Amino acid sequence: MAFVPTALPPIIDNSAIFIALAEATGAIGELRGACRRLINSNILIAPLQRQEALTSSAMEGTYTTTDRLILADINIKKDTDDSTIEVRNYILALNEAFKMLEKYPLSHRVIKTAHMKLLEGLSTARGSKKRPGEYKFDQNFIGSPTRKIEDARFIPPPPKETIECMDDLEKYLNKDYTSQAESLIDIALVHYQLETIHPFSDGNGRLGRMLVTLMSVNTKLLDMPVLYISPAIEKDKDQYIDLMYAVSTQGDWISWFNFFFQKVTQSCKDTVQTIDNLILAQTILREKVSDSIRSSNAMNLVDILFEYPALTISKASSKLNITYNAAQNLIEKLVELDILVELENNYPKTYIAWGIINVAQPNAN
Repeated sequence: MAFVPTALPPIIDNSAIFIALAEATGAIGELRGACRRLINSNILIAPLQRQEALTSSAMEGTYTTTDRLILADINIKKDTDDSTIEVRNYILALNEAFKMLEKYPLSHRVIKTAHMKLLEGLSTARGSKKRPGEYKFDQNFIGSPTRKIEDARFIPPPPKETIECMDDLEKYLNKDYTSQAESLIDIALVHYQLETIHPFSDGNGRLGRMLVTLMSVNTKLLDMPVLYISPAIEKDKDQYIDLMYAVSTQGDWISWFNFFFQKVTQSCKDTVQTIDNLILAQTILREKVSDSIRSSNAMNLVDILFEYPALTISKASSKLNITYNAAQNLIEKLVELDILVELENNYPKTYIAWGIINVAQPNAN
């Protein structure tokens, strides 16, 4: 027996979620205000996306490291492993979806393209046989220790019903929004609904969490993509899964909403702290460079490092629009100041700003 969820929205007792919802709405407002203090929003978005990709993928059993991910992003490692490619695909898929939202509504087209990007370029064992960008053709199931459907904890809709559910979800995704509270409620609803429909053979969890970020901007809850839920959820992953299961089996929407809103609040507070850390670190490094190097390009290079903490001389030359030799000279000076470190055994020569990477991570001290 498969479970086919009722089309959204359900009937909700708003009084039972009022406190958690109000706290989440307030945290969103604080995050919006904090983002306005950033001269370049990419110095925040890039590390947040890396952390989200790492965490969301780890929740599904795919692991890599921050440095591997950063090096893969600038195509330094020719032998990049499948796990790192898969984690990097999360970022590529998210950004491709945002690009599509400039032309299209949040729809089948956008969701399928994001899924295709998520599994693109992987080996047969990792995803190339799992029909990237296509809804499932065969029945899937979740939580079976024997890998047999009869032992599964949960069986989502069959393929035919999946298409009908996704049609309903697409309609719901494109409603008009009148308040931040309504947007937050719908993000929680849609996340549950997609996870429950489980429309793809693989990648549903990551895609569902990706939708949180996409909807936060698409509903105008936030002006930029800075809401990433996975780092806040990861440590309570079992509860996260159990509460969605309780919605399906018991109709317990209240517990799910309160949990989700609490995690939104936590995520916003962590990101505000990250913004404070980044602004302080940028100020300190700019002062350190200005005391030692009389060059506006040196200051510009520091700013670039907050967005691209690993780079080659050629990339620095291109970003600064200066000659290769001039870029090399600047990089060598930042090495002398212990801002950059040359990675061993890399060609072309690659330099990385570990201090910036560390401070840019959520919860950095």
